[in-house]
Amino acid sequence: MPTGKPRIVLQFNEFDFRHRKVLDILRARPRNMTDLVVNAILHFVSCPDAEQEFNKAAIREVVVEVINEMQANGTFVLNSSKPDSSQLSDEDASDLGDFMSAFRK
Repeated sequence: MPTGKPRIVLQFNEFDFRHRKVLDILRARPRNMTDLVVNAILHFVSCPDAEQEFNKAAIREVVVEVINEMQANGTFVLNSSKPDSSQLSDEDASDLGDFMSAFRK
């Protein structure tokens, strides 16, 4: 039996937004990193849908579902004319830009 604690070294790519997000989470929880990693891996392995949670098709399906619900209850109306960018507030335009940049990466 080897002595000492078993160790595994992980290398993160700081250019991948997912890796940066995980690094931020791990750095915020220095005392229970191992439990967090163990729980995440066990969830990923035991949940058959975990791998597909954030793929493009799954996201598209959710967006279509939300738009259909919004159209059904009247909170979303399609406008055939070209949208006027002056109708967006600066804050809304910034939020939309941030949201769309997540899909570009």
